Amino acid sequence: MDRINLNLLKALSENARMSYAELGKRVHLSAPAAAERIKKLEDQGVITGYKPSLNLEKMGIPITALVECEVYRTKEREFKTLVMTLDEVIECYNVTGLQAFILKVGVTSMSALDLLLERLIDLSDTNTKMIMSMPINEEMPKNIEKLTEITES
Repeated sequence: MDRINLNLLKALSENARMSYAELGKRVHLSAPAAAERIKKLEDQGVITGYKPSLNLEKMGIPITALVECEVYRTKEREFKTLVMTLDEVIECYNVTGLQAFILKVGVTSMSALDLLLERLIDLSDTNTKMIMSMPINEEMPKNIEKLTEITES
């Protein structure tokens, strides 16, 4: 990963709709050169997609929560299958520790959250934490240069 690619990724993480011309200006390349680098990053699997950043509350989904799930022994496959079908699940993390799964969920009401938890009860013990706010919501660490080995180009 060289500094130019890293700066392209930073710019795209701020605004994925930025034009190749603007991206090129940011990293001192022509628009076609920036486009070529981005295509290579996509082909290498570094860039896996582009998506909008959504405000769930303004979409009518005012409640987001993290649900830690301690899945019962031998129920993991069934749990994963169920979670994949739940419309309320925004993200699912398989993590270390007793609560091997953490779900980020969005619901329209507390009663909807209660119904969701009831669906999980046969397969896991749950511990729910309401998300009050997200002071940091980034796609990549702020000072990635310190964290990664950068090659000079």
